[in-house]
Amino acid sequence: MADTTIYGSARMRPPSGPVKWHSQERNGYRIRCLGPYQRFRGLDIPWDDADALATVTEFIAKSSRSRKVVKLAAGQFGTPIELYVKRYNFKTWYGPLLRVTRNSRAREEFDLGWKVMEAGIRTPRPVWLAEDLGTVSRYSLLATEAIPECENAMERWWRLETEAERCEMLLALGRFILMFHDRGFYHDDCKAGHFLILPHAPSSASEFFIIDLLGCSMTRSVSRLNRAKNLYQILRSFLPKKDDHGFTDAHKTVFLQAYGGSLAEAAKWSRWVDRVGKLKGRKL
Repeated sequence: MADTTIYGSARMRPPSGPVKWHSQERNGYRIRCLGPYQRFRGLDIPWDDADALATVTEFIAKSSRSRKVVKLAAGQFGTPIELYVKRYNFKTWYGPLLRVTRNSRAREEFDLGWKVMEAGIRTPRPVWLAEDLGTVSRYSLLATEAIPECENAMERWWRLETEAERCEMLLALGRFILMFHDRGFYHDDCKAGHFLILPHAPSSASEFFIIDLLGCSMTRSVSRLNRAKNLYQILRSFLPKKDDHGFTDAHKTVFLQAYGGSLAEAAKWSRWVDRVGKLKGRKL
């Protein structure tokens, strides 16, 4: 039986009215957060000690020169529920200088997350932001609420047992991408791992969430080329170079028909996807 408590959770729906923010300054950072996160101690996370970081967090989701991402369980560092927390930093000495007249990377993702939700597109809520008070900031931090026990589109594809179920998922995915394109959203890295859905939710466009918004954009319209880039990226997820995920030309047609609305439009989008493949050096 589906968990209706989770499905109906207000934090998983786009905002329906004004959001009340709380601001404070702490340890040289300006913090902006929703009310339940005023006691969250994201600044106390031992970001620079790998052993300690692994010990005091649920797990380290990503660690690179430009950012670290950790998953926190409810209660860790004072968070009321599960969170993903990112700390952005710069790979080069001149990186901070380039940001003097621009928003921090955490701020860009924070603001875009709320714009995406206001457009009626589901994404985890950004709920806590910390930015260095200095003119030249080295770090910025962002916390977003986790979607409990979710799976991504590829994980769902692997576990579906029938052809009808797989086609239903591809229809939903194509319609979801069409929906966010029509609302002006373009995803810079539109791969299957960035589409989340609750395991017991039906394969429906209204059930998907989109994540990892840094580098993405909200505009008045998404160009045909950018639409084709996103279609190419998601198809490439199902058609990797080395592995066989059981994805066929028939599946590709189902997906593109869901996006285009007809077989004729699917054929047109297939040609656009091929053009992107030529530019990328790898046709699908």
